[in-house]
Amino acid sequence: MNVKERVALFSVIAAVLLTTTKLTVGAYTNSLGIISEALHSGIDLIAAVMTLFAVRAAARPPDEDYMYGHEKVESLSSLGEVVLLFITAAWIVYEAVNRLVFGAPHLNLGWSALAVMLLSVIVDFTRSRALLRTAKKYKSQALEADGIHFSTDLISSVVVIIGILLTMGGMNDFDSYAALGVAAVTVFIGYRLFKKSVRTLLDGAPTGISAKVTEEILAVAGIHRVERVRVRESGPRTFIEATVRIDQFITLEQGHRLTDIAEDRIKAAIPSSDVILHAEPICLEDATLEDRIRAEASTMAEIKSVHNIAFTEGNSGRVVELHIELDGDLTVMAADELARKLEDKIRALDPCIHLVASHIEPVGCPACQGEASEIKQEIVEKTLSKLASQFPEVLACRDLHVHDTKNGLRVFLCCQFDPQMSVARAHELVHILEGHIRSQHEEIENVNIRLEPCCSIISKGEQGPSGDHKGTLS
Repeated sequence: MNVKERVALFSVIAAVLLTTTKLTVGAYTNSLGIISEALHSGIDLIAAVMTLFAVRAAARPPDEDYMYGHEKVESLSSLGEVVLLFITAAWIVYEAVNRLVFGAPHLNLGWSALAVMLLSVIVDFTRSRALLRTAKKYKSQALEADGIHFSTDLISSVVVIIGILLTMGGMNDFDSYAALGVAAVTVFIGYRLFKKSVRTLLDGAPTGISAKVTEEILAVAGIHRVERVRVRESGPRTFIEATVRIDQFITLEQGHRLTDIAEDRIKAAIPSSDVILHAEPICLEDATLEDRIRAEASTMAEIKSVHNIAFTEGNSGRVVELHIELDGDLTVMAADELARKLEDKIRALDPCIHLVASHIEPVGCPACQGEASEIKQEIVEKTLSKLASQFPEVLACRDLHVHDTKNGLRVFLCCQFDPQMSVARAHELVHILEGHIRSQHEEIENVNIRLEPCCSIISKGEQGPSGDHKGTLS
């Protein structure tokens, strides 16, 4: 038996004690106020039993028939309690009016009646605190309904005690007025519970949760907008769904990571929440032309990727150059059609684009097979030494490797620059250096130069990954 069930069982036992005691004293004293309180406690007993069964049923895990769980059984229990409260209030009003109109029977009110009502106050105070404390901790609507019910019972008990004291002082009719006061409190309780139960059963959104969800989602960098936030409660759990807008140019993996971060923030802010976020792309106004070109290419499944995108400005307008990777088994005709279709899409992105020049190449080219050539590496080293005076901003070169393949020589080396130099400037220098190396050796098929800061040599004892530092420009 869990904590909620133990508290609900305690409420049942307390309700049995109070109902029995009030009925006994009410029958003996013939007090309508005490009898109405006894009936009220009888309703409390039925409600407490309903709550006990509801708490047990709600604890069952989700299954094939009820995939969201059984927590709404507690709301049904609370609604059933409301019906019983209204029936009780109607009977109390009928009996009170009947006594006021046709006369009340003789009352035998005394200290026994006063004692049972004081006992009722103590018991209601104790169990209402236990119920409300547990309901808050476990978000149990059934226990909360019982706790609110018994808290307001304290008010009706005080009304009856006042009625008993005034009746003992000779005001016999006040007993019926006290009963009407109990009925009014009962109706008030029932109305509040009715509104809350119906709201939960109809999936009414809890106050303030939607705004909190939106706030937590927008706190995640990379999520630009929140739409269609939907929240509903079922017992202790809060189910949350929302649509978020993210940059259409980021990868699926990046988008998934952003939604994961947002979900974790929501779960931390709203305990026991079940969160589902749906990500949709959004085109940002500050997206670059290159980003938009890549986005257009991604809409064509036949295009595997685009790279080497470059822009030049001429008298006639802007020229866009790019490489398009396609399936190598496609015919030239089919490849040309795909390239022209993408070129049309690119021209539509910017009216200033005069020409789109695309280079078609097969995707997944086989790896080049070759072997290291020390003789040709020494020749390239001499070329680098001759170029030293032309590139003073290249502080050093290291890790030169030359491989001889069937397509020609492939050259790799690391060039070092001032750590504070911009990547754009360093890349420009490397591009020029590559051209000079190629011009000196027609057999070179590819030159691959890695950028790195000069301080890396100092931190590594002036050694590269392989321990050598061949070929310098300084």
